[in-house]
Amino acid sequence: MSFRLKSAINILWQKMFYLIDNDLPVIRPTLGDYVKTIEIQKRLDYVLFYNPNIARIEYQSALNYTKENVQEHHDKKGLESRLFRNFNRKDPKQGLKILHILNQNIYGPLFRKIGKGYGTFQSIDPDSRQITYEVKNCDECLDLPDVGSKTCFYFSGLLAGIFSALFDQSMGTYESTCGTNGEPACNYEINNTRDISFIDKLDEYLSLKISDEVLNEVEKALSENILESLKAETPPEPIVGINSHNSHIIGYQLRILNNLEQNPEIFSETYRKAGVRFSNRLVEILKSFYQVDGEELLTEALPKYYKKQLLANIESVEKFQDGFLITISEPVDCAGLKNLDVKPCAFMRGEIEGIANIATGKHIRCDIHSCKYDTGEHFCQLELSYLEEKKDIPDWLKEIEEQ
Repeated sequence: MSFRLKSAINILWQKMFYLIDNDLPVIRPTLGDYVKTIEIQKRLDYVLFYNPNIARIEYQSALNYTKENVQEHHDKKGLESRLFRNFNRKDPKQGLKILHILNQNIYGPLFRKIGKGYGTFQSIDPDSRQITYEVKNCDECLDLPDVGSKTCFYFSGLLAGIFSALFDQSMGTYESTCGTNGEPACNYEINNTRDISFIDKLDEYLSLKISDEVLNEVEKALSENILESLKAETPPEPIVGINSHNSHIIGYQLRILNNLEQNPEIFSETYRKAGVRFSNRLVEILKSFYQVDGEELLTEALPKYYKKQLLANIESVEKFQDGFLITISEPVDCAGLKNLDVKPCAFMRGEIEGIANIATGKHIRCDIHSCKYDTGEHFCQLELSYLEEKKDIPDWLKEIEEQ
């Protein structure tokens, strides 16, 4: 486990709780501290469809870190587990009243800040501690197509962590309805993990399976939504929460770091490959919207796209004999973070690498030339290098060359 990574996650949680009642210093002076929901779906939720094995890991990592940090916040607020002993008494009205108070003052504002829409407690069984929580406009499934599965695993982990801390026992969460299952809202079922039937449902929920056909449908839907987002005027003051299409950057970064903490190498490579794959769709969007082709996709369209979508400021794209050098400021992946020993920009690297390959018609590799964690500067630089094409040399010619 990376100490620096764990420390960064804890600091982000502290900032989120502080953000409920206060204004944080500006993290990104030019682009602001919000990111479009559609870009979160492209960079985080799309990776789940690309590699469904991530679902279980994302759920568990969200549960673990949420429990740890929410417990600390409860202690600061004076919320002790003994305050909830009356949940064992068969009084649903009293239990639901307590949950509504907590939701109004802690959890609801937190969820709205990080872009999880508006949530309300629907029911509670104090004896079994079975709770139903409904969420509308969750950024994990907003505007995504019906994929035949329920897929808001990060938020499920959040709820499981919160109630594990609240009740001081192991709790779990699965979705009974979800936006990606054709429903108008997500309903989360929360219960004690000692319930065998509940565990079976949770295990089934986390066993995500996505076919190539469904992945193509998700790519198509994301492409259409991105193009609509580019056509729309950017509001001067993003409103996060109900009917919002923006999420706070801290909530976005928490998801990335949660996953990276599990296995930085494997997750970085998965994000990179997903970025490369989606770049094929993104190139078509850039061609259509900016009316450019060839290297202009990289040098002109990409900087405009990243700025409009609040992803980063591409300060320059310099062309050299052996490739390109891209200088970036205020990247959504790491803005405001300090002292990380991993690089969270894997999807961006894959996305840019894929665009560069298509734009130049050559085989290009994208590497980190310099990182703000290494240099202490405000800029990051990505190096795009031409790779030599392997020629199919006949055996008889190889034999001559070896003489």
